[in-house]
This record gives sequence, C-alpha cells and structure tokens, in this order.
Amino acid sequence: MLDSSPFGAAGNRSDDRIGSSDRLDLLARSDLLDTDAEEVFDRGVKLAKKLLGTHVALLSLVDVERQFFKAQQGLPSPYSETRETPLSHSFCKHVVATREILVVEDARKDPLVRDNLAIPDLGVIAYLGVPIVVDDGHVLGSFCAIDSKPRVWSSEDIETLRTIATGVESEIRLRIEAGRRLALQREAEADRARLALVFQSTADGVLSIDRSSTVVFANRRVSEILDLSESPVGASLFDVFPRGDGEAFVAMVETAQQAREAAEVVAECSQSGRWIEARAAPSGEGTTVFFRDVTARQKTHESRKLLVRELHHRVKNLFAIVRGMIAMAARDASDPVEMAKSLQGRLISLARAHDLIRPALSGDGVSNYQDIFLADLVQMLVEPHGKPELEKKLSVAGPPLRLGVNSTTHVALLLHELTTNAIKYGALSRPDGRLAVVWSLDGESLTFHWSEDGGPRLSGRPASRGFGSQLIELCITMQLEGEMEVEWLPTGMQLRARIPIVAIER
Repeated sequence: MLDSSPFGAAGNRSDDRIGSSDRLDLLARSDLLDTDAEEVFDRGVKLAKKLLGTHVALLSLVDVERQFFKAQQGLPSPYSETRETPLSHSFCKHVVATREILVVEDARKDPLVRDNLAIPDLGVIAYLGVPIVVDDGHVLGSFCAIDSKPRVWSSEDIETLRTIATGVESEIRLRIEAGRRLALQREAEADRARLALVFQSTADGVLSIDRSSTVVFANRRVSEILDLSESPVGASLFDVFPRGDGEAFVAMVETAQQAREAAEVVAECSQSGRWIEARAAPSGEGTTVFFRDVTARQKTHESRKLLVRELHHRVKNLFAIVRGMIAMAARDASDPVEMAKSLQGRLISLARAHDLIRPALSGDGVSNYQDIFLADLVQMLVEPHGKPELEKKLSVAGPPLRLGVNSTTHVALLLHELTTNAIKYGALSRPDGRLAVVWSLDGESLTFHWSEDGGPRLSGRPASRGFGSQLIELCITMQLEGEMEVEWLPTGMQLRARIPIVAIER
C-alpha cells in the first residue's frame, strides 16, 4: 500500500500552514524547541520503536526552516547528537502541511518524497507519521516510525502509533495551557501591581472591604484623611470610617454590597465637623470605597450661596426703591411720564440681566437657567446706557454664541466693566459717541472686539490703571483663560480678546 497525500495543487497552502504565525506561536509557547531530552517523551518513542519493530522512532517538531527532534531512538550520527535537520531532510513537514497521517511504504518510489535528502542521508525508506495536534487544529509536528527497508504498514501499526501519539499530544497540550495560565497569572499580577501603585499615588482615600465589611486594603491616604494612627487593614469598616449624618455612608455601602451597584454620597459628619465625598463600587466579591475630604469646598459653596442670595435680595430691594424715587421725581419734571418711562426702562434692563446671571452665581440654578446668548447679553447690559437713539450708537454683530452657566458670570462682569468705563470715560459719555461690539468664531476660539469711537479724544494709555481695568483683564485672562490687547487710539479705546470656546461653553 502506498499512500502519499496529493500535494501539487495544495503546495502554496502547505507552505502557508508550515509558516503560519499562529502555529509558530503555539510551537514557541510549548517551550519544547532546543530543550534537553525528557523521559516523558523518550518513553513514547522507545515504546513505539519496540511495538512496531522499526529502526527509528521520533517526536519531530517542525519549525520554519528545520525540524527539531524532542525525542528520538535509532537516529544515526551526527543527527542523534544535533537532534535536528533542515526541512530538506524532513518527511514530517508533509504531516504538518496536510494535517493528516502520512504513510510511505517505499520512499524511493513515492512521488511526494522520492527526492527528499532524508533517503540517502538518514536511510529513510518506510515512514509512518501521525500529526501532533494542539489548539485550533494546529499541527506542531509528527510522531513517527521509520524503517530502512520497504514496509507495508498495517492498520494495527497505524492504530498503535496513533495511541502513543495521543499521550504525547496530551502532554504537549498541558504544557501549552500551563504556559498560557502562567502568562495570564503574571499579567494579572503586573496589573494588580500597577493598580496598587495608582491607588497609592492618588490623592483620594481608597479602601477595599470583603463581604463581612472587614478592610482588606487601604492606601496611604486613608490614614491621612481619617487621622488614623495605624493601618485600618483588618478592622471593621465603620470602626475606622465615619457613618455620616443620617447613616448616609452605611446606606451607600449597603447599596454597593447588596444591589451590586455603585453608589455615591456627599455627607456631613457632624461628630468630626467634616464633609466627606465617597463612592462605593462592587469589586470582585467585595467592595471598594473611594473618598475625599471636601469640607473646604462645601463651606465655600454654602457661603457663596448664602452671600449671593443675600446680594440678590438687597439689589432687588434697591431697584424697587430707586424705581419709587424716580416715579416721585417725575412728578416735578416738565414731562414726568416720559422721564419715568426712560429711567425705569434702564433699571428694568439691569434687573433682567441680574436675574439671568444669578443662577450661575448661586450654583442652584441649573433647573431655572435658560439659554443666554452673547448678543442678548450685550444688548441687555449696554441698552440702558445707549438710549435715546440706541440703534445709532450701538452696533452688535457676530454669530449666535450660547454662554455656559459658569461663563455667563464672567462675560457679564466683563461687559459691565467695559460699559461702565465707556459711560464714564469713553464713547457712551458723549451724545455722538458710538460703540461696536463684534465677535467671530475661529476653530476652537472666540475673537471678541470692543471698539469705541466719538468719545473724548485720547492722548494715549492712562497713567494709572483703575480697578475696573484690572477686573477686565482678570475676566479675560484668568476666568475665561484667554488673551487680550488694548489700543488707546485718539478716537477711542479698542479691545481685542481671544478666548477658548471651551471656556465660553462652561
């Protein structure tokens, strides 16, 4: 019987299988190439040689340009010492290429291998090779029996060799899997080390608890934030961590433990006079708590809200009083109705702008906050000072630009100070003065231009900078993260500013 697999039409595919990167990666991960002989594999080839009565038995691993004999019995010198040959001397490469058993009765007559150099150099005449198959069907090599004379291989011969090869194959699979698991374990350990480094480096306190709420990990910041004299590891969580007013942190941790959902809380701890911001999240079988001391932030926030609300109340009262005074004064004017209408319109416009700004100032106005556009804010703040004949005095031009809740404060303050200066010293201090407010969008930036004309003639930059001028620079360069330049032309002040869009949209 002569069984050599058809190879002509499949030549390219065969070369591809031998050179497959996936197969070669598995071969490398087996850690068998260029290693010493091992009894577990030597026993297999000895058994095959004895049971089949052949001259040679091999466990051959096929690399890109060579085959390495992990185990061998009966090879002639020098191959028994070098334990490898080039693929020009390999029958086993055909087993890898076809992924099938190769049966050769007389190599000298077999068209597949008759030109193979293993025939004259190693004395290979009869060959029986079984593929060593691992993950995804990749064949690493061949477990084979070789004779130096023609031989008809029986079905029992094939079954015997296949049975022994199965044991060898299992050992190789186990080694690859063990190597894979070891690599995963090392990778996991490296990840844990990196994560631990991050936890130790963060400014937040980080602690982990098991299912019984015992602390199993705590970074250095935990002891610093909680004023602990020793590590909390091993202690019950709420023996070292505050429960929070109203048991707020207890409920947070229970949510993470029982519902397996992340929960976060900002709560006051009256006993210590502190505010803590914390987040509890499931992590494996336990729970990890991230927290920070936000006492200073909360006090600032509460003070700010109280101050702004009081300021708002006082300003509203002031507007009401001033409107009453104007109404009274109008009775003595030559045209009191017209006077009251004009002056009251100015104050109402300022009050309306203040109402828009208040949510951004107090921090509680997201629900009450309405979209504010730059053009509307300019009109709102400049309008009271431009009448009469506002259309002739004020020119506003630019694309629609929505202001964010936070930036509204800074832009309104900027416009207010510019307008105040224009009223006191610039274009709006004269009946024929003109003001142009123009802006454009350029990629990620806003270009803003405030141009005055027709005011008192200027002789250059003022000798000293007032508080208003300093406030204008602070608004642009610090609060809005932009840059500015000012020109003091004889005809009027010119201000140009470039501000990042991201700062405007905040």
